[in-house]
Amino acid sequence: MFKKNTFVFVLFFLIVILLAACASQSPQVSAAPQQEDPTALPTLAPPDDAAASAPEAQAEEAETSAPTVQPAAESETGDSSTTRTSEKDGMVEIFIPAGQFIMGSDSPESKPGISGGRAYPEGPQHTVTLPGYWIDKFEVTNGQYALCVADGSCNPPEVNYSASHEHYFDSPEFADYPVIFVSWFSAQSYCEWAGRRLPTEAEWEKAARGTDGRLYPWGNDPISGEYANFCDSVCLRTHANPAYYDGYPETAPVGSFPKGASPYGLMDMAGNVWEWTSTIPNPYPYDAADGREDYPGYEQVWRGGPWSNGTWYQRASTRYRSVPIYRYFNLGFRCASSE
Repeated sequence: MFKKNTFVFVLFFLIVILLAACASQSPQVSAAPQQEDPTALPTLAPPDDAAASAPEAQAEEAETSAPTVQPAAESETGDSSTTRTSEKDGMVEIFIPAGQFIMGSDSPESKPGISGGRAYPEGPQHTVTLPGYWIDKFEVTNGQYALCVADGSCNPPEVNYSASHEHYFDSPEFADYPVIFVSWFSAQSYCEWAGRRLPTEAEWEKAARGTDGRLYPWGNDPISGEYANFCDSVCLRTHANPAYYDGYPETAPVGSFPKGASPYGLMDMAGNVWEWTSTIPNPYPYDAADGREDYPGYEQVWRGGPWSNGTWYQRASTRYRSVPIYRYFNLGFRCASSE
């Protein structure tokens, strides 16, 4: 009997000890979630003013990181390493690197044959290789051309007026507008005076569309009044197009449409005025050695559709032509240089 009571007592004692041990461990289990005390959270989350300034901080970071991307874009649009300014007339010139580009067009909308107007066939599309050269960023302005006239090296434009202004060439108000009413010979004289020359048709097209065969200087996006000065709703011609608005009834100050810049950064390669080139109109493929650059010819090529014509003429592959003595209110020029 004593042994049985002793056994019960020992068993009871062991149970009490076991229960006490379990009770002593339970606070440690329940204490674990208390490690994530809400009072500690503010050290992990930004204060309200810091959160409010986060977009500004991100903007600053974006601004500081932008220059790492910008030089690549500038190398295509004429940064300080690929531009220079003429001491003679103040013209900004852009360097076009040597290499191949796609010239002409086989598009259904391109001019297919010689007949039907002054536009010239644009096909077949082909690849042309050119050495490096310089070309004017802008069309030559009234103010710049006046310097050559004052120097006695250029004849003044045939008339002073434009399509809607009685005084255009001789008015300071239009000093930054493209010079017009100049013949091929006058344009060539100016370029020679400035230490340059007229661009070839191939040089003009590469500078206008780059190497990828794009439709317009700015790419393949449809034309609009943001890109170029062409015959829109306020155009002075009878074929004014009410679907577009570019803000100018005729010529505009050069460089007024930066969104329409070419891949190299040239302005007004579509719209504003037609531009003389050194090239005689001959069928493609282009070959500078086949006589087309033995100017002047019976006719010379124009490029870069004007303010007075519709959207079709603004394509980078469009070719137009006239006799070199021709002058008009929608015809100007820019220069180029091999050195």
